[in-house]
Formats: sequence, structure tokens, C-alpha cells
Amino acid sequence: MERQIIRIDEDKCDGCGLCAQGCPEGALQMIDGKARLVSEITCDGLGACIGECPRGAITLETREAEPYDERRTLDHLLPLGANTLKAHLRHLHDHGQTVYLDQAQACLRELGVPAPASALADHRDPAPAGGGHHGCLGSAARELRPRPAAAAAGGLSSQLSQWPVQLHLISPQNPVFQGADLLLAADCTAFALPDFNQKYLPGKKLTIACPKLDGNQEAYLAKLTALIDDAQVNTVAVLIMEVPCCGGLLRLAQMAAQRASRKVPIKAVVVGVGGEVRQEGWVA
Repeated sequence: MERQIIRIDEDKCDGCGLCAQGCPEGALQMIDGKARLVSEITCDGLGACIGECPRGAITLETREAEPYDERRTLDHLLPLGANTLKAHLRHLHDHGQTVYLDQAQACLRELGVPAPASALADHRDPAPAGGGHHGCLGSAARELRPRPAAAAAGGLSSQLSQWPVQLHLISPQNPVFQGADLLLAADCTAFALPDFNQKYLPGKKLTIACPKLDGNQEAYLAKLTALIDDAQVNTVAVLIMEVPCCGGLLRLAQMAAQRASRKVPIKAVVVGVGGEVRQEGWVA
């Protein structure tokens, strides 16, 4: 399947080993003086090693790779001791990966292995910006917990429930998308719609794109198809502006639905440049 996974530029790698030290899952090892990805199945694609590399030799790319497996990862980690297990659980916590963390705890209970308590403190709260996170803040996956509107200043609050949101940056294999209602929004819609957060975002997982300015549309098509087939999203709502070029985003969603092996309902919402909803209805 296609998913995010790390890529190592051997010309830039100087063999310092910091990335391998920062990968408790054991996906990275130092071999012949260079960092090597030795296990795709234990590379979660969250990019913690990126921030450890002083040479900029590690990046994230989307390509065909074995799916990440939490149980296989634990099979590798447990013989390495409690400190390595703690580092792995903290790694999942700091990236807001509550689904993988729940899977890890379930596996540990099944095996009768106690989890280090300090690594699991209120794991449903994402790590604060600038603290505890050592990967790329732009692409590291996080699950967020929207606050009730009454708890925010002015009675308004963000309803965003995951990060990142840009279509090139999201991974269809991120557990937050599993069985979700997907909101695919053109970049400009959130600025035009005065009630974007309150009306269209609650209860949905968001991804945004611009069909006119963004490059590599085929990658968009592949990701949308994977969201339908692999993540098995429940519905897709496409928010576009009334300008003609914006219709390309709806066409990408419809093409992905045609390519996919399963059916998914698609709703189209067309927004006027003045912020009014011009048209709304199911198209597939």
C-alpha cells in the first residue's frame, strides 16, 4: 500500500547515528557507517528521526511500503528492555497517535507486560508545540481534541481534530481517517465561509487542497483513492468555491471514487466568493 515512510539521502548522511538513537522502534540502524531503514513494517512514518538528523539527510515520502504493524513493533521492542518500551510509548504519545497507543496497551495487556505509567499519562492530549516532539512539525501526525465552544473566548473554538490537513502531507494510513467522515475543502473555503468551523468541520477529518495551484495531482488522486479503499472513509464532503478552476477538486474526488473498489457517498458544497452557499447536495 502507499503510505508515508522515511527516505535517507546517503550522500548527506555522515553516520553520526543520532537518528537511530531517536528511533526506539528499531526501524533505523547504522550499517557500514550509514543510516539504513532496515524494517519498513516498524517505521510508523511519523518522522521523529528527521529532527534528530543534523545534516537534513532524512525526509518523508509517500510510496509503496508494508503497512505499519504495532504488534510486530512490540515483538521487536520488548526484548530490548523497559526503557526502550517507554521511549516507544512516549513517541506515540508525543505524536498524538492515540489509536496506535491503544493498540500497544491492548497488546501489552494480552502479553501480561505492565506498561510504564509515566509514558501513558493522559495520552489523549496532544503534545504542546515545541515540547516533547522531535520530528517535523509540519508533517507529524497528531490527533486533536476540539474544545466545546463555550470553553473558548467569544464562544468560538476550532473544531479541527487532526494534523496535518494539507493533502500532500496527510497519510491515508493514519488511523484517525479509519471509518471517518472526510471533509475535502478547497483552500479558500475556510476564509469565505463565516461558519466553516461551526457548521462544516465538527465530526469530520479535514484535508485541504487547491486544484489549480498545487502540483502532482496524480498523488492527490492516489491518496483520495487510498482514503476510500484503505481507510474506508464513511462519506466525503467536498467544499469548493464557485470559481471554475475550483471544480477540479470535486472531479478528483469523483475520479477517486470511480477508481476505488468500494462505494462512498460524495456531497458537493459550492461556496460563493461572498461567503454564501450557492449549491449543496449529494452527487454520488
